Amino acid sequence: MNFKERLEKLKQQIEAPLLVVSQSNLFYLSGFRGSLGFLLVFPERQPFFFCDGRYILQSREELSIEAEIVEVDQDVVGSICKVFFDVCGDRLLVEDVASVGFVRRFEEKKCSIVPCPSPVNVLRIVKDEEEIALLKKAIAVTEEAFQDTFPLIVQGAKERDIAIELEYSMRRLGGEDVAFPTIVAAGERSALPHARPGYHEARKGEWVLIDWGAKVEGYCADLTRVVPVQEIRTPQFREFLGILREAQNVAQEHIREGVRAQEVDFAAREFLKKRGLAKYFTHGLGHGVGIDVHEEPKLGSQGETILQRGMVVTVEPGVYLPGWGGLRLEHMVLVEEKGCKILDSLPETF
Repeated sequence: MNFKERLEKLKQQIEAPLLVVSQSNLFYLSGFRGSLGFLLVFPERQPFFFCDGRYILQSREELSIEAEIVEVDQDVVGSICKVFFDVCGDRLLVEDVASVGFVRRFEEKKCSIVPCPSPVNVLRIVKDEEEIALLKKAIAVTEEAFQDTFPLIVQGAKERDIAIELEYSMRRLGGEDVAFPTIVAAGERSALPHARPGYHEARKGEWVLIDWGAKVEGYCADLTRVVPVQEIRTPQFREFLGILREAQNVAQEHIREGVRAQEVDFAAREFLKKRGLAKYFTHGLGHGVGIDVHEEPKLGSQGETILQRGMVVTVEPGVYLPGWGGLRLEHMVLVEEKGCKILDSLPETF
């Protein structure tokens, strides 16, 4: 990936030094995959990378940009301030994900610090061809792992056992990690949108909702499917599933370059409202996916972002009825000039 180009684009957007503290943004800009590091970016000179002794060798291997590596001791803020005062000393921008305590330590050292929304997030919102290829790779691992696990989703199978097998398959097939904690919810527990897998067993005539995704080479996948356990005689199951499929299609028909994100959510929600199900749709329609499983843009009622070609988002309408259960269908789609392209290929239902 062209990390140098990303760094140059960032430099063009900042008027003062920026301290990158988000590990996802650090990876996006430099390729560094460690759990602790800081990148101090100046508009017109080489950046500085700060880490402790645990990551010195790793940073030398992974950094794909030219940066001066500074090994820090217990006082990381002091080390950053020393470089900042030596080079500039005027005003330091810091990503607003930094903790209050972290910011206060700069203030104690008389460093003029300004928390701000990260301009790196703006760069990340549109994926380049290499990123899209990695997202497709993550989706392929995610889908193959599901196909391997599918025969185990039978009467008597426990939620946690399904989740364990699914996560093992994702890792075995090349996933470096899971993109998020796997959701497996059987029967009435599927009414919990973010159910934690437990010891509840799948029962004949019920269904299992599964939301899962692999992380491959730093990029995430996120899919949801509903699996019936033998024949389901509850008439609302097929009815609601059909309505959700239509709502998903309506949303996808609205996705194209130039459309405001909230308009897509509104279209799906209005469709469900006409079918009497909108009150059971309790979350936003979707979200961006990339290095993090939840990124901009948000396809929700507050989503002000104008969609652009190259954005990758989920489309996941759902309905959740306490005492009955819940259903959700989720695609990952690529925003194009005149529409969108579905990136996953698993059947929506089984």
